[in-house]
Amino acid sequence: MSAEKTAASKPTVEYEGFARFLYNLVSFMQGYDQQILSMCMRAFEATLGFSQSQLSTMATVSKMSRLGCCLIWGILADTSQPHHLLAAGLLVLGMASILVSLVSHYKAILLLRFLHGFGFASIYPVHQKIVATMKNSGNSSLIFGILQGLSSLGRVFCAMVTTLVAQKVLLGYIGWRTSYVVLGYVWILMAIAILFGMQGRPNKDADGGSSSTSSTISPTPPSDSPKSPTSSSELIARVFSEVLTKPTPLILIVTVFISESLMCAFSYMSIYLQYTGVSKVMSGFAVSVTLIGAAVGAGCGGLVVKTIGESYEDYGILSCGTVVMVVRYVACLLFFLGPKPNGRLLWYHYAELVALGTTLLTIGAVDRTLVKNSIEPDLQATASATIRTIAGIGSSVILYQVSAYLSEKVFGYVPSKASFETMDAVIKETNANALRKSMMYIIATGATINLVCYAALFFTYPSEKVKPKEAENKQAT
Repeated sequence: MSAEKTAASKPTVEYEGFARFLYNLVSFMQGYDQQILSMCMRAFEATLGFSQSQLSTMATVSKMSRLGCCLIWGILADTSQPHHLLAAGLLVLGMASILVSLVSHYKAILLLRFLHGFGFASIYPVHQKIVATMKNSGNSSLIFGILQGLSSLGRVFCAMVTTLVAQKVLLGYIGWRTSYVVLGYVWILMAIAILFGMQGRPNKDADGGSSSTSSTISPTPPSDSPKSPTSSSELIARVFSEVLTKPTPLILIVTVFISESLMCAFSYMSIYLQYTGVSKVMSGFAVSVTLIGAAVGAGCGGLVVKTIGESYEDYGILSCGTVVMVVRYVACLLFFLGPKPNGRLLWYHYAELVALGTTLLTIGAVDRTLVKNSIEPDLQATASATIRTIAGIGSSVILYQVSAYLSEKVFGYVPSKASFETMDAVIKETNANALRKSMMYIIATGATINLVCYAALFFTYPSEKVKPKEAENKQAT
């Protein structure tokens, strides 16, 4: 049988109804879970007596385990059933969340946060693999945009709910413990549902007109199971050859790395607004408005990027990313160089925050789509996990340290234990200016580097883009 014929007979996968609902729900809960730790920090400090350094270490362990273990799940996702792996990861995630709610010893919580990150790390590469093997994988900009939008909505929902209950007594327990118990059981129930309910079926048109429509068929097409077994070392060698030797994936590592600059800067937004006189409630509302902008922008932006990408196959997605970065640059300058909030946020402040949040659509609709289109289908999970791991660890080690250095060493931020009500006006003004300048420089510099990366991709991406038919023929031969 010819390579072309074999490739044509390979079915893509359709996820419909309950299966589609499940992988979308995972994204919503992913955002919720990412937000809950930061929302409970004050509760950990008040109820367990943890210091700021301990809380910082706990957050670092959690994030590093999520990033470091991502590659493990990526290798498994490229060689096994994606929905089985996702179910296993969510089961570990749920059990770790429940156990966190039951213990109070710092070292035990650190260990559980590592296990929590290990399970959480399964979501990113498995989602990448699922989208890459879908029937209409040309819709990946829209799909990734929707997934990112749901994740942002999960963050907003968690911020609203957990802020209210974290330090209150619920069902006889302090609120943060109850929150983690409920979250853990939700993850476990989702793991069970995914194991038995998130099973795709082959696309009949790609399967030579097969009439089989059974929902129990594996969601991983034959292309995910090579004719001869591939060892993990061979798979990793192929992935590193793809990612670290080709110009497009190398540029995408920098792109994904610098895309974290906006979220890095926004970690200081709430305290900056409070230094300018905005109340704590309204500062939290402003951050929520930004995340809502991110959610809406990711969904609608994904549709726009998909439409333009279909009309201009080689340069459409890159053009969209470039335009979005220009919007981010302008919104950043307007917000930080324009009139300060000075005690309250006006309508144009909210408009600028929404615009900044909307520009986060590039993380899903643009960057993840470029990664998918630049990597061969049978390496999707491992390659995307490799890029995510390198870029994520780099941003954690570099961006946050640079931001702290700018605010304290360059712009003169003065640490103070006094409340905002009793703090000296000079210190408040100094700190507000320091945070404003550091956030502006981080966001503006990040947007500039993103623009340079997209400009470079205009020269490399069209020639290195993996065409669907070519990819299938490579797998068949």
